[in-house]
This record gives sequence, structure tokens and C-alpha cells, in this order.
Amino acid sequence: MKKVWNGIEVILLLLIILICILPFAYMFFMSFKSTLNAYDFHFSLSEITLEHYKTIFSKPEIFRYFMNSLIVSVAGVILTLITSCLAGYAFARLRFKGSQFLFVLVTLTMFVPGEAILIQMYTVVRGMDMINTFWALILPLPSALGVFIVRQAILAVPMEVIESARMDGARELAILVKMILPLIKSALLTVGIFAFIGAWNSFTWPLIVTTKEEMRTLPVALTTLKTQYDTDVGLSMACAVITFLPPFLVYLFMQSRFEEGIAQSGLKG
Repeated sequence: MKKVWNGIEVILLLLIILICILPFAYMFFMSFKSTLNAYDFHFSLSEITLEHYKTIFSKPEIFRYFMNSLIVSVAGVILTLITSCLAGYAFARLRFKGSQFLFVLVTLTMFVPGEAILIQMYTVVRGMDMINTFWALILPLPSALGVFIVRQAILAVPMEVIESARMDGARELAILVKMILPLIKSALLTVGIFAFIGAWNSFTWPLIVTTKEEMRTLPVALTTLKTQYDTDVGLSMACAVITFLPPFLVYLFMQSRFEEGIAQSGLKG
């Protein structure tokens, strides 16, 4: 009976894996095909074409769009790590009035959809004259999720380590940088991966705050490109592949450390 249940579990897992992989396989194969019908699943080697990728990379601005996304994503990761480490350490190991209440408020922001505050964010950014600047694209990127992950990881560090450093006269910032951060590298990597993927895939906010062509990020620019030429499904899929690959490769090469960081932060069930 146990072997039967094990077989059923394996079959169910394979079905789940297949369901997860199919959309990406569809996106990849359709990017090499020219068709106006999204339900045209017929595919043969004679129909393979690189024309869509040639159309995308023939635009001289494509490198500029890529660099914009790269700058925003890398800067967003750095800013997210800095804010998450400082806030996470404060909530985890510093005792001040209202710390628990403030942490609950910060955590609750994770349940607020980004779309719900777009108007308020745009009003602030426009009031500070930051439209069409990297500041407008980077500053809103840090989130409460990074603070939560870092806080949970720091709580796992023995308090005796921090107390001994304080007795030796070490300042709080020195304790954080020299003693705590080396012990929670996996959690920091997890936060960095989340931040990079979120920044790279961001579409609505960059679309709102970038009205100049030269400030557009890659997802926004490729969406404009595929609607500019025609409604070819293959071109849309090629744009999706190019947008999808960088964060996927980042996760692929750092998968083991990412899983370790998830377990360390207590997010794993």
C-alpha cells in the first residue's frame, strides 16, 4: 500500500512540474515562430525563425534599455540590503519604545497592493521633481519583506555573541557589519534575489514615471516594441524571453543559497 501511495505522490509531483514548465516551454518555442494565433500549437523545424530576435536587437536603443534595467535592479538590491539590514537589526536586537508596534506596522505593509498607493507615490515623486530620473525608479524598491527576512535571520544569532561584543565596547553598527552580517549571508542573498527579480520585472511604476524614451526600462520598452510593429505572438514571446532570462539565470546560479536563506529566515513551512 505504501508503494502505491509513493507512486501516486510521484505522479502528482510530475504533473505539477509539467504544469509549471509548460508556460515557459510555450513562451520559448513560440518566440521562434511567426503567427498571429496564440493557439497555433503546430511547430516544425522548417518554421523556426530568428526574425523576432533580430527585430528586437536591431533597435540601437535596446542596450540603453537593458542598462537602465540593470542600473535600477543593482541599485535597488543595494538599497534594499542596506535598509533591510539596518531596520532588521533594530527590530531584532535593539530595545526601544514601540519597537514591536512599529514592526507590526511595517509587516502589515506587505499586505497592501502596490497599485493601491501608485497615485500617492506619483504625487510625492512629481512634487520632488524626480520624474524621468533613476531616483524615482530606485527609491520605492525596498520593501517590508526584506526587513522581515533579515530580522528573522538575526533573531537566530545567539544573543551572547552580541552581548560579548557590547561588553568589549563595540558600537552597534560595528556589531552588525562585522559580526552579524557574515553569519546571515544566505538570508541577505535571499533578500537580494527577491529585490533583483522585483526590480527587473517591475512594469507599472516605470511606465508611469518614465515619459522619456531614454529612461525606459527593458520590460516597458519591449512592451512598446511589440505593440509598435504588429500583433505577432512570436514577437511578444521573444520579448518575454529576453525579459525573463536575466532574473531566471540569477536564481538558477544561486538556487542552493536561496533555499538556505529561506530556511534560515523561517519562511519555509
